[in-house]
Amino acid sequence: MVKNVKGGSGHKSQARKFASTTGPKNQSKLRISQEEDEKYAIISKVFGNGMCDVLCIDNYIRLCIIRGKFRGRGKRDNTIRPGSWVLVGARSWASEKEGEKQKCDLLEVYSDLDVERLKKSVHENWTIFTTTIDSNTKQIADDESGFEFKNTSNSEEYERIMQSLEKGVTSSIGFSATSKEEEVNIDDI
Repeated sequence: MVKNVKGGSGHKSQARKFASTTGPKNQSKLRISQEEDEKYAIISKVFGNGMCDVLCIDNYIRLCIIRGKFRGRGKRDNTIRPGSWVLVGARSWASEKEGEKQKCDLLEVYSDLDVERLKKSVHENWTIFTTTIDSNTKQIADDESGFEFKNTSNSEEYERIMQSLEKGVTSSIGFSATSKEEEVNIDDI
């Protein structure tokens, strides 16, 4: 058993039978595509129920089936979210229906460190993945910057207060602390 330093009821999950060997201390071997049906991909949508959409290196969107190895306890070190790099195995043996996406199986989930190692060791056209990530973040940024919040009724007063704050004048708001009319009794509230 691993030493229980955090206490509580989580001590059972610290047992060595549940510990993974793919942490930052234990550098595992990098799984590289060796067959023609194995393709590098990036997750574009997660549907739930063990399925997600992936954009493969051949610029083809497939429906990825998440195997049981990556679900339940196995998902601790294999977080599957949009933007994650994965290795998938295309089902070339399966028949395809017209109008449906080709199915594939999840074989490997790469961490951020593994992605950098993969870029250095495998010579592929990674620009498909980097442009996809850049366009997604740009689209989110454009959506957020499309709003302008403005109070039209007090815009002149707001401008006057902001200009006075820039000049260093703090008493131009028009309130006096000694006025009895502006005192607030907490019991009245």
